[in-house]
Amino acid sequence: MKITVETGDFRQKETDAVLIPMLEDDFHNELFLAADASLDGRIQAFLNLGDFKGKPKTTSVLYTNGAMTTPRIILVGLGIYTELNAEKVRQIAGHTARYLRDMGLKSVTVPIPPETQDDWAQAAVEASLLSLYEFKQHKTQSDKDDGDNKSLDSMTFLVGSDAEKSQIEPIVERGETIANGTILARDLSNQPGNHLTPTQLAEKAEEVAEAVGLNCTVFDKPTLEEKGFRTLLAVAQGSAEDPRFIILEYTPESEGHETVALVGKGITFDTGGISLKSGKGMDEMKHDMSGAAAVLGAMQVIGQLKPDVRVIGIIATTENMPGSTAIKPGDVVTSYGGKTIEIMNTDAEGRLILADALGWTAQYNPNGVVDLATLTGAVITCLGHIAAGAMGTDDALMEKIKKAAEKTHERVWELPLWDDYDEGVKSKVADVQNIGDGTSGTIAGAAFLKKFAEGYPWVHLDIAGTAWGMKGSSYIPEGASGYGVRLLVQLVEDW
Repeated sequence: MKITVETGDFRQKETDAVLIPMLEDDFHNELFLAADASLDGRIQAFLNLGDFKGKPKTTSVLYTNGAMTTPRIILVGLGIYTELNAEKVRQIAGHTARYLRDMGLKSVTVPIPPETQDDWAQAAVEASLLSLYEFKQHKTQSDKDDGDNKSLDSMTFLVGSDAEKSQIEPIVERGETIANGTILARDLSNQPGNHLTPTQLAEKAEEVAEAVGLNCTVFDKPTLEEKGFRTLLAVAQGSAEDPRFIILEYTPESEGHETVALVGKGITFDTGGISLKSGKGMDEMKHDMSGAAAVLGAMQVIGQLKPDVRVIGIIATTENMPGSTAIKPGDVVTSYGGKTIEIMNTDAEGRLILADALGWTAQYNPNGVVDLATLTGAVITCLGHIAAGAMGTDDALMEKIKKAAEKTHERVWELPLWDDYDEGVKSKVADVQNIGDGTSGTIAGAAFLKKFAEGYPWVHLDIAGTAWGMKGSSYIPEGASGYGVRLLVQLVEDW
């Protein structure tokens, strides 16, 4: 869908529908009064019936019968003004965009009152685009019964003056940019494993870097061997697909900036390896690279928005397969930083490749490092599909992430990472083992990673419950959510 900003009178717009936002506690805004006057009081007469009360995510369609250029006025309920916030605007905008599409409309006009807050306008743009997302890249035929052929092609934000237009255009552009980064992450996460190998993910990273002006370096298998990425190589050795290590760098033009590193787990398909997963639901393991997808999506946005902070995006990517050369329970491998790891379960492979990635990251002397990984099923038991589990070693960084999560509604919940949990990942034959003692599985994963995230502030986000399967949000569809892109961008911009 294309979103534009124009000036003019909504009563004269050639469009399939004009949306009139309606507060539950104050119907008589200027837009309503102008529309009602054009329709000789018919909207007020309709409201007098009490069928429409302005509650959030409610709509009513009125037909103008030639009294205005548009054939339809659609009232959109916003609820009570004092209860409105950016997330409620997202939910309303997402619901409304889907409703308009399902009606079969192609174009809509949304008059924007001058008092509209900037973050509300951005939220409406983001949610309108994200709510219409569908993953159809591998469909060759449309199912007429599910409305596949319906599409909302254009949305026009209408303002009253050139000054208002100059103010809102960059807000709309920013919302589109962030939504497109999220859509990139969704597309990558939704791709089947045979359509997104580590090599193909690296090629996509190079494509994104060239498009938005990032530096991109990709280590192939011989380079990884030369540099000593032994845990990444260990996980990859059971697969016919070679691993890749991807480094994306954004550096602002100004001097004296700080450095933030974003690290993503990129298991393009996870069978569990020798510790094989059950067959039910294994198809969803194409999403096991959602952390990598979030980092790549965020780096695309960062390259376009150009914040005043240096950002390093790091992705370790491989398949986890049970081939004849695969790692086995009981094997001992040595990480990039030199620590030895006893592999007790080959299905705890994400933390292995992150061990190398976190060790590599230290060379950038970062002021903050955030890793995102679909690490444990235990986090779903703990937090459901509502929030990511957050654990780390730096309170100030954790607070920054919480504030960014609050603004974007990509929720996090802090779990403890006390030294007490270190005991669970001690090994009798190596420096550390890759699973805990069977309790507090999410924290055990973070306790393992903590051993490799040394020398810098660090927070780990376990996104296994939020990367896909989220429900109850009007702008998050089935399948991949793209969780983390908006959170990371907000974190960097607030830095």
